[in-house]
Amino acid sequence: MINDEQRSRARGRLEEIPRLDLSHAPTPIEELPRLRAALGGGPRILIKRDDYLGPGFGGNKVRKLEYLLAAAKRDGAEVVITCGGVKSNHARVTAALCARVGLECALVLNPAAVSYAGSAPASLHVDRLYGAKVHLIGSRPEREPMMESLAARYRQEGRRVAVIPLGASVPEGALGLVRAAAEVEEQLAQRQVRVDLLFHCSSSGGTQAGLVVGREIFPGLADAVIGISPDGTSAEITATVAGIASGVARLLGVETAVQGAQINVDDRYRGDGYGIPSPAGEEALALVARTEGVLLDPVYSAKAMAGLIDQIRRGQIGDDQTVLFWHTGGQLALFYVPEGAA
Repeated sequence: MINDEQRSRARGRLEEIPRLDLSHAPTPIEELPRLRAALGGGPRILIKRDDYLGPGFGGNKVRKLEYLLAAAKRDGAEVVITCGGVKSNHARVTAALCARVGLECALVLNPAAVSYAGSAPASLHVDRLYGAKVHLIGSRPEREPMMESLAARYRQEGRRVAVIPLGASVPEGALGLVRAAAEVEEQLAQRQVRVDLLFHCSSSGGTQAGLVVGREIFPGLADAVIGISPDGTSAEITATVAGIASGVARLLGVETAVQGAQINVDDRYRGDGYGIPSPAGEEALALVARTEGVLLDPVYSAKAMAGLIDQIRRGQIGDDQTVLFWHTGGQLALFYVPEGAA
């Protein structure tokens, strides 16, 4: 825990770190009363609409990239290289924001876990529309070597390169979610609402790391932050989150913020793994769409919502509590285009 003086210093430091203003923040917080009714009651359910965040079809990656692209511009980069799957939200948003700020973008993308003959992911088509140079590889382990090879090639050409890791999940990127914690604290204060539990999807760790540190600096965010894994084990993701959170705390001068901070990762809802829709996730996606007109995505947010719904149905969250579900975007994963279009 940190004291008020440390908290104030961290808030000041956050404002000093350069970022690009590229998002449509603050994104709204909405209530989901029809979902609550469909579940037979239970806690009050709010949703943070980061799917409205802006370029590249929005999502939490915009917040991270505001910091990382600011650093790339500061360092005189001409080319940005990053990686992901062919449906990657991070890759798509990186391509969109690079187009917006005038940087060349190279994407290293591996195949999706689920594919359909004759069709290609809509996200891959959009990546190319944004002008990204797409390098398709055969598997996830090939991503890092290919990025290194591309970076070396560009540098041999005399060009400056910025390499952004998977998901922008590094301490500098996670600062975007610390800032988001401040945003939510202010929104909840205006509503005079206190959130007991904040649910979100946690995979590469940057979002949860930012929220964990953000909660220490902006305690009005929530009483607890719960990450639902779409792929890795709780132990794996917890270790990743802890490492990134420590880096965030160092950047803000509050190393004590993560000493003893609770990192909650629930891996019971990941189904058969990354990018493979789960039955519970598909049911959650349909239920939220039909009751509230809100689309989730099958890779991340549907599995996170499945976890929230299951815990409500089991009575693990009290009727007198308030939960906030953080929508991290990604709905484009629902859509495909004819193979030749991509």
